[in-house]
Order: sequence, then structure tokens, then C-alpha cells
Amino acid sequence: MNIKLLYTIFIAIATLSFSSLQAQSAGKKREVGVQLNGINFGGFNSFSGFYKKQLNENKYRRVRFFSGNLFTGVVGEDDFRFNLNLGAAIGREKRRALDTRLDFFCGPEFAFSVGFQSINDDTAFSLFPSFGYVLGLQHSFNERWAINIETIPSIGVGVVLLPGDNDQLTLDAGITNSVALGVVRKF
Repeated sequence: MNIKLLYTIFIAIATLSFSSLQAQSAGKKREVGVQLNGINFGGFNSFSGFYKKQLNENKYRRVRFFSGNLFTGVVGEDDFRFNLNLGAAIGREKRRALDTRLDFFCGPEFAFSVGFQSINDDTAFSLFPSFGYVLGLQHSFNERWAINIETIPSIGVGVVLLPGDNDQLTLDAGITNSVALGVVRKF
């Protein structure tokens, strides 16, 4: 009687274990990565980190955090300069397999960046919302690692605030396009 009870418990545990393994493989896919934007060997590169989560088959939500123009230092004898731009973007992408390891992806993305610049005692703040459309290729080396290259043509309208003695508010519109090279970790 004890053997039947142990046998039943063993079968129940084995069944639950195999069903949980199946559920893990059928779960939503996620990706994280780092990208270098506008590769420039002069040292003024911007970079971004991203997170992607599969919503449905071949559809992903993407969240991106980026930084650019990080500079601090003394220029000349008396000029101290500090410049920092930070931003975030969210969007959706659709994927289409071009072969077993290469995917094409595209989709809309909304971004918002904030900038701060200080030269001695003069400061400037900038706000720049934009809308872009992501176009990219991703090559998977295996089920865990991939590289991608993407471009995001975008349009935006920015506001620059110059506080102080000469308060100024400046509107700035622009169309941008940069190419980013990234490393992707899938899980």
C-alpha cells in the first residue's frame, strides 16, 4: 500500500514538472540590449538600452532609454561646460522572418528627451518630443544572442528655455535620422 502511494505521488510530481516545462517554453519572449547610435570615432557617441516583450506572434512592445551629448569639462581657461541629454521612447514593432536567422522589424515609436546645458553660470533646458518609425534587421546567432542594426527616421518639435537675465523660449522643429548598432540578449 505504501508503494502505491509513493508511486502515485511520483507520477503526480512528474506530470506537474513536465507540464511546467511546457508552459515555460510557450511563454512570451523578451529581449534586452545595448545600442551605439551614430558611431563616431571622435568620442561623442550616444547610446541607448532597450527592453522588448513579445505581445503576440511577431509583435513586440519596445521601450528604449537613451543618452546623448554627455560632456563635462573645462574649455579654455575659465569656461566650465556641462551638457546632458536623456530620453525615453516606447513603441511597437512587427517582425518578419527573412530566413532562419534574420528578421526584419518595423513600427512606430514615440520619444521624449530632456536636455540640460550649463556654461559657467548660464543654463539652458530643452524638451523634445518626437515621433519616429523604426526600421531594422536582427541576426540571431543562437536562441540567446543576436545583433541588430536599425534606423529611426523621426520628426519632432522642441522647446528650449533660457532662464536668467535674458529669459527666452525657443521652438525648434527638426527631422532626424540615425543608425544604431546593438547587441541583444534574448530570454
